[in-house]
Amino acid sequence: MESDFYRTALIRNFLAKLIRDGLSAFDRATEMDRERVCSTSEDEIRTLLEGTAEYIIGRKLEKDEVDSLTNRIVKWCRGEVP
Repeated sequence: MESDFYRTALIRNFLAKLIRDGLSAFDRATEMDRERVCSTSEDEIRTLLEGTAEYIIGRKLEKDEVDSLTNRIVKWCRGEVP
């Protein structure tokens, strides 16, 4: 069983790939990536996206970028094409 810290770190790792590499990150995601991300609330995804971009990648995302990425993640979790 993963600790909350480790789980969050793995989610941040996926989000960093998504921010850096774009939509191709969805194609390369593992089933465990999907399971972790999709079990996360939409609000937490937004918060993690903002923090990951700023503190790990060194870039501040605009609100519309956060909204767009969050919507794409939600669609991906529903099995729709992001």
